[in-house]
Amino acid sequence: MTSGERFPLRTLARNGAATGVIKLASAGLTFLLFVAAAMVTDQRQFGLFSTAYAGASLVSFFAIVGQHAAVMRFWPQHAGSGDIATANGLLARAIRLTLTGIVVSSLLVAAAALLPFFRETPEWADLCLATAVLAFALGWSEFTACALRAKNVLFGGLLPRDIVWRVVSIAAFLAIRLFAPGVSAVEATWLIAILLLLCVLPQTIVLLRDTRRLPRGPLGAAEKAEFKAVTLGLWGVTALPPALAQASTLLVAGLLGPEAAGALFVADRVMRLAVLALNGINQALAPQISASFHRGERAHVQRIVGLTAIAGFALALAMLVVFILFGQPILAIFDHAYATGTMHAALVILGLGALVGTACGPTELTMQLTGLQRELFRTLIVVNTLGLCATAAFTLSFGPIGSACGMAGTMAVWCVIGAATTRRRIGIDPSILGFLSSEDAIAVRAILKGRS
Repeated sequence: MTSGERFPLRTLARNGAATGVIKLASAGLTFLLFVAAAMVTDQRQFGLFSTAYAGASLVSFFAIVGQHAAVMRFWPQHAGSGDIATANGLLARAIRLTLTGIVVSSLLVAAAALLPFFRETPEWADLCLATAVLAFALGWSEFTACALRAKNVLFGGLLPRDIVWRVVSIAAFLAIRLFAPGVSAVEATWLIAILLLLCVLPQTIVLLRDTRRLPRGPLGAAEKAEFKAVTLGLWGVTALPPALAQASTLLVAGLLGPEAAGALFVADRVMRLAVLALNGINQALAPQISASFHRGERAHVQRIVGLTAIAGFALALAMLVVFILFGQPILAIFDHAYATGTMHAALVILGLGALVGTACGPTELTMQLTGLQRELFRTLIVVNTLGLCATAAFTLSFGPIGSACGMAGTMAVWCVIGAATTRRRIGIDPSILGFLSSEDAIAVRAILKGRS
């Protein structure tokens, strides 16, 4: 089945379940990765490591210039109509832009080592260099994964970064734990960056080889104009949501110090377990939304996004209960210093924000792939700017709990506005409300009523 064909719901459900399992394993491995990193670093070094990781992630989101989302939009659209030459031409263009963006961004991060403002942090220069390499690795691995997913190569796209890299990194940290006294934040950052580049090397070879071999037609003025317009919108909408959490970690590091930043970083990583189902299904959903919408099959799009919203919300609700009951023991796995009432409350608050976000369904993905990227970008700019300012004010006033309130509130507000905008503009409601008014929900209620 090619990347442009419409999957039956059973196939989509099977792919969604498979990618959900991968994302579940990835979330568990991410959890263990940072536990392993905490085991080989002291509290200060782990705070610096988490700050470097957050900084590299933040840079990588913007460095890839939205091209990971652009290929998810354009490859299914053109390959689905049989125009492989145009699809491959757009992919080649996206590869060039991505490499340019991540190289320039990484060089800028490395140049930050020369700044005189952080002389009180002796690791600053070395940490900047390691962070620059990690930013390159994170950006390129995200693009290659999305490029393969756009072609419905789900396992080849997801496994190297989501599974293999994490397993290898955990093994490396455990080896250090057994045979060395520990590592610094700089050494830990270098280690995971180099391992990531090695893990995605096969992806890189396959992607570049296939792009070179497939026919590649010249892009017309219309295709170039559409690519440029969509890229500008996707650049912002794909970078801003994940960047907010990383920016908040950096904000806390600047305002409260690396130890508090490390604690909030852990709480944020644990919270991501709540959005696991939604993120997992999205991996299989993206090409289907793009291809089905551009074929005019809006009823099919409404059905699959509604089912996705229900699945995501159910897991987020279950995880919130887990956070309330077992939040402190979970935080203590990283470091007993994090198992405080304050950080437990911060974790629950972040979980509440995730619950509202998942109730809105795959809003961000739907808007990106249906031509609403400009509306999404405007919403994200306004909400995230205000949210970051609120997070700074709340952090100064209430510490980590204030940071969590700002982060959770920002997530909830933009998701609600995005879902409402999608429903108003294209008549598709990606939230659980869209599912509750769908034929599937009506059929379920009829069956339950008949049994009663």
